[in-house]
Amino acid sequence: MIRVLLIVALVVVGIPTVLYACWVTHTMLGRLCVRHARRFCVQSGLEFRRARWQPEFERRPDGSRGVKTEFTLVQLDCLDVQKERRLVLLSVWPFGVRKTVSDEPYPDSYDSQRPQICA
Repeated sequence: MIRVLLIVALVVVGIPTVLYACWVTHTMLGRLCVRHARRFCVQSGLEFRRARWQPEFERRPDGSRGVKTEFTLVQLDCLDVQKERRLVLLSVWPFGVRKTVSDEPYPDSYDSQRPQICA
């Protein structure tokens, strides 16, 4: 009887602990990738404003999303030397920036799509 209770207690405590550890690891890896992207931004002479990230997926020949890769796509909103906004998309992994996917002027239409905060 004690053996069964011990197993049940281990499962009840163990599963939430493992799930929480996975969530913490996922969050910390995302923040590490953003830190690499911020460093890339500063080294490129850009002023960092904000960032967002998501997992990178392989593209199938028909253009649809395929398998998730070990890389993270980090999208940066930066200011260049002339104080013009740039939208930089980087492929990053925990060891650094892998490649620049795109670097283009920040479209004004993006701001109209974002929800405005009322004061």
